[in-house]
Amino acid sequence: MNLNDYRQRYADLYNKVNQAQQELDHELIATEKEFSKLYQRQQEIDRRWFVANLDFFIKHKKHFQSDFGLSQIIVDFLLPYRNAGMVGGAAWNSSSDYKIHLKDLFSLWDDGFCYEGNPIISYQVITHYGQKIIIDYIKNGRIERISREHKDGKNPLALPLELLEKVRKANLAFKHQYQNWQTYKTIDVVRNVLEKKESGDAVDTI
Repeated sequence: MNLNDYRQRYADLYNKVNQAQQELDHELIATEKEFSKLYQRQQEIDRRWFVANLDFFIKHKKHFQSDFGLSQIIVDFLLPYRNAGMVGGAAWNSSSDYKIHLKDLFSLWDDGFCYEGNPIISYQVITHYGQKIIIDYIKNGRIERISREHKDGKNPLALPLELLEKVRKANLAFKHQYQNWQTYKTIDVVRNVLEKKESGDAVDTI
């Protein structure tokens, strides 16, 4: 092959890539509503299962953090941090989509992302004629909620800014990684093993 042959080959491949991208974009738009419905339903199922089995995750936390494969599990069914509001007619919503590695979620809890010692799964700050903080946390195998609104002074539920910055930076979606339609490792890895153990099937230890 000469130089022009290589250039033509690269151009043909480039055109195929562009065509494939256009087909993907079209499919994402055409199926967005149905996909979103299924995705949200799965998030709710995963959230309930995770909360119900949190004791198992905490018991084996070090293993989840040290094992490379398990540490890459992505939690996509929680919204650990959201900052939204409206001031002077300007509205914002800092994080409507949140994905975090399981090991990083454990690290945040170890760093104090908790309410009265209970792990927080959602911390929302809403600013509009004051500041309202809503916290969802796990206690005794259930999701509990507390909220406080203050118009003046510091909200009693406010967490240190340094900790909230860690929570914000841990968001993989904020870094434009792992779109909802992409394939990535989820807690299904753990759920499948536990379900097989409960059914008596022989499986490898997590």
